[in-house]
Amino acid sequence: MAQLALLGGPKAVTKSVVGENGIISFKPHVSAKARAKINELLDTDGISEAPIVTEFEARFKAYVGAKYSLCQCSGTASILSGLFALGVGRNDEVIIPSFTFFASSTPVLTLGATPVFADVDPDTHCLDAKSIEEKITPKTKAIVVVHVWGNPADMDAIMAVAKKHNVKVLEDCSHAHGAEYKGKKVGTIGDVGCFSLQASKLLYGGESGIMVTNDEEVYLRAASFGSYERLWPNYLALQNISIDNKYEKYVETALGMKLRVQPMCIAIANDELDRLDERNATRDANGEYLDKLLSDIKCIAPLKVNEGAKRVYGYHYVRYDHELNHEIRRETFLKALVAEGVIVGTCGYGNLHREPSFTQLNGNWPYCYPDGPVNEAPSLPVSEYLREAAFMAAPRFEDPNGKEAIEQFAEAYHKVVAATDELIKYEKEHADELAAMKPKSGRSINIVK
Repeated sequence: MAQLALLGGPKAVTKSVVGENGIISFKPHVSAKARAKINELLDTDGISEAPIVTEFEARFKAYVGAKYSLCQCSGTASILSGLFALGVGRNDEVIIPSFTFFASSTPVLTLGATPVFADVDPDTHCLDAKSIEEKITPKTKAIVVVHVWGNPADMDAIMAVAKKHNVKVLEDCSHAHGAEYKGKKVGTIGDVGCFSLQASKLLYGGESGIMVTNDEEVYLRAASFGSYERLWPNYLALQNISIDNKYEKYVETALGMKLRVQPMCIAIANDELDRLDERNATRDANGEYLDKLLSDIKCIAPLKVNEGAKRVYGYHYVRYDHELNHEIRRETFLKALVAEGVIVGTCGYGNLHREPSFTQLNGNWPYCYPDGPVNEAPSLPVSEYLREAAFMAAPRFEDPNGKEAIEQFAEAYHKVVAATDELIKYEKEHADELAAMKPKSGRSINIVK
């Protein structure tokens, strides 16, 4: 095996991951068609309201198989209005994972409710139904399920717990556009599904989001919260909702929030929806190919996909077991991979339950001050373990003809995992530098430099 690039040897990865189609991982690729639509909106004063929004809503709800849909200014806004629509408010509790981006959780605080953190499954990285059940109290109003990395959670088990305790379920599908669970698109299994359309997502439209539901009452409550114009008869007709409803009185003001989406963002998302399945198929085939090539490396465990689920490779995260690699720490392993030309990242998830926004509170967010009461963080051993063990093994491979780059990534992994003595020596000599590599943010993408 050639000398590690970390120690001056040649890089294993020389092929670009961009490929001939020009699409770069995690970066939006705005087509000429979308750009033309944006120019049309600019020329026709369609930068605040435009028919493109309701067109996209109709297409997206048909795509996922939901009755109602509502675009909003972000995925966070969709979660916020979705939780409100489920009746979440003061003195309620909402069960959520700590192993997620903060926006899955902070809307709970905004509504004056209390977040209750549950643990996740070490193999799927998604909420564990057993941990949810342990956290249920008479105050529990809802559960936020995150299909993290594009991997559907065990929805049968979670919905059984929810039904048993008469608790609502909101699905955060921000990593999982197009993923399925037992023949249903994620977002349509619980009471509400929320999708971010932020620029780095599988389906993107800048800063925007969309909420779906099969419950008319939920749709109307969400619209009344921050989309007042959607209560006008012409908009309700597009959702096949009678104009005779108890929320019509809020048509002029809603409830004080304004979460309306920017039409130019939706012009991009509407165009990208045309290619979502095709691009997912490419990403999934490439991701599965890399997993296959790495399957003989014992210290790397790919995500387990639940029976009957169809994962999408929103993010290619795996689990690293240092005990199966001569106690070589994750950061040393990743540093060596980066030197070989592999694009990897550390995991920023799994620490929300210990963040000041959630520990320094007294039941609702206005009390979150530096000198406020400090609650003891719960013990979430799996979430805390995954924060240290999970890592992004590769970017999205967007090129349908990109097998050579994937094979070079696999070659780099095998080269690094075989260099035991060199890595142990390097680790001893660079302990401080490696310790500084631990992620400091809760973001999904923490690229190692």
